Amino acid sequence: MGAKAIPLRPWMLGLAFLLGFGILLERFFGNLWRFEVHQFFPLALAGAGYLAWRGCEEVPRPLKPGSMGPVTALSIFFLLLLGTASFSWSPWLGYASALVALLTTSSWLGGWGLMRYLLPGWILLLTIIPPPLRLDKRLALALQHGAVVGSSVILDLLAVPHVREGNVLAIPEKRLLVEEACSGVNSLLFMTSACVFYVLWRRRPIFFLPLIYLLTIGAVLFGNLIRITSGACLLFNFQVDLFSGWRHETLGLVLTASYLLFIIGADRVLAWLFGIKDSTPTSESAHHPKPVLSLTEGRFLKRGMLVIFGLLFLLGGVQLWQTWRYSFKQHQNFVNPAELNGSAKFVMPDQIEGWTLSSERCPVPSKSAYEGGIYSHVWHYTKNGLEAMVALDYPFFEYHDVRICYQGQGWIVGEGQLKDKIDDNYAGNRIPTMSVSLSKENGLIARLLYSTIDEEGEWMDKDSIRADFPENESLRNYVTSMLINRLRRFLMDQQPTSSKVNFRIQVLARARGGLSEKQHQEETGLFTKSRQLLTDQLAKKSLPSTQKLK
Repeated sequence: MGAKAIPLRPWMLGLAFLLGFGILLERFFGNLWRFEVHQFFPLALAGAGYLAWRGCEEVPRPLKPGSMGPVTALSIFFLLLLGTASFSWSPWLGYASALVALLTTSSWLGGWGLMRYLLPGWILLLTIIPPPLRLDKRLALALQHGAVVGSSVILDLLAVPHVREGNVLAIPEKRLLVEEACSGVNSLLFMTSACVFYVLWRRRPIFFLPLIYLLTIGAVLFGNLIRITSGACLLFNFQVDLFSGWRHETLGLVLTASYLLFIIGADRVLAWLFGIKDSTPTSESAHHPKPVLSLTEGRFLKRGMLVIFGLLFLLGGVQLWQTWRYSFKQHQNFVNPAELNGSAKFVMPDQIEGWTLSSERCPVPSKSAYEGGIYSHVWHYTKNGLEAMVALDYPFFEYHDVRICYQGQGWIVGEGQLKDKIDDNYAGNRIPTMSVSLSKENGLIARLLYSTIDEEGEWMDKDSIRADFPENESLRNYVTSMLINRLRRFLMDQQPTSSKVNFRIQVLARARGGLSEKQHQEETGLFTKSRQLLTDQLAKKSLPSTQKLK
C-alpha cells in the first residue's frame, strides 16, 4: 500500500513563500522605506491584497488546474530569478521573482481562470517596483529641471522679475531652490499607483488603464508647475511663503486631494464618452462568495511541489548566509551613524591654518526625494579676503555625487580630478580627494574639494566605487556603466556600496576671476585640517583615543 497523500494546506504555501522570499522581501521593502518617494508602498500592498481577496472569493469553483507545461516553465523561471537574487544579493530581483512565483502558484491552482481574477492585484503590485539601476533618481532630477524651466517661462509671462540658475529661481531678495522632493516625483509615483487601483477596483475595461494613467501623469506635472509658479508669485507680491512650514504641507495635501478627485472625474468622463456603466461581477460565485482558504481544496503535496519547497528552503539558507556575511561578519562600525540625526554636535576652532571662522550654520534637514533628511553643518572661514565654506553633510545611503547639487544651484561644473593624498595624521593611509572646478556666468570661479567616508571608515572617493554611481553620464552610458559595474562587483564578490551609510566633508573657496596658486594651497590646507578634525569627531566614542580610522 502506498503512502497516504498529504493534503495541501494554505499555511504550507505561506511557509514556503516566507522561507524562500522573506529575507529578500524584508530588505526590498526596507530599502523602499528609506526614501520618502517610495513610502506609499504599504497602501499599494493593502490595495493589492484587497483586490486579490475579492478575486479569490469571486472565482468560480471548482478550480481547474493549469497545464503543467506553462506551470513548469514559470516555476523554472522564478527559481532562476530567485537563485540569482540570492547569490548576487539583489532585493529588487528578489521582489520580481516573488511576483513570478505568485503568478506560478495561481496558474498551478486554478489555471487562467484563477489568474484572471487575481490579475488586478498582481498588476497593482507592479507599481511598487522602482525602475532598476536607480533610474528613478534620474527621473526625479529630470522632473526637477523641467519644473524649474517651465515655471521660469510662466513667471516671464506674469512679469515676475527672476533669474534661473540651475534649479534655483532667484526673485528680488529671495532665492528659491526647487529640491528633488518638490520635483513632483513623490506625487507622481503615488498618484499613478492610486489611479491603477481605482481603475481596477471599478472593473473598468483594460484600455481605461493607460488612458487614465497618462492623464494622471499630466495632471501631476501640471499641478507641480502651478505650485512652484504660484509660490514664487505670492512670495514676490505678498511675501507669503508656500515653500516651507505648514503652508507647504497644507498645499501638498490640497494637491493630493485634487489629484484623487481628478482620477475619479477622468474615470467618469471616459465612462460617459464610451457609454460604459458601472461594472458588476458576472459570475454566480460573486453573489455567493467562497472562502479564500478553499483555493487549495482537493490539492495534494506531490513530488514536484516537494522539490520546489526544498529549493526554496535552500535559497532561503543562502539569503541567511548573505545577511550574516554583509551585516555582521564584515560590518565593523568606525563611524556611529546612530548619533547623526541632526542633534549631533561638531565643533570647529576659531582659527585653522590662518583661516578665521566668520559664521556657523547648524544643520537643518534638507528634503531630498532619494536621500531622506540630509543635514549639513556649515562653517564659513576667511583669510586675506578669500572666503571658504567648510561643510559636513550626512547621512547618505549610497555614494552621492555632489557635483549634481552644484549644477542644480547654477554652477557650471568643470573637469574633476581624483587625487590620492598622504595624510600624516592617518599614517600609512592614502585618502582620496575629489577636486572640481566650478564657475558661473558672472565670472565667479571656485574650487571644490571633498572626501567621503562610510560608516566602516573607508574613504569612498576612488574610481572603484565612484564608477558604481555614474550619475553625470548620458542615459545610454549610464545604463551601460551601471550594468557593467554591478556585474563586476558580483564577480569580485564585493559588498554593495549602496548598503553603507556615508558622510561627506567638503571645502569650497570662490573668488571672482579664480583662485591664485597660493590661494589653492591655502584652501588645501584648510580642507586637510578640517577633514582631520571632523573625522576624529565622527569616530565612535568607544574607540581608544589613539586609534585612528582605518
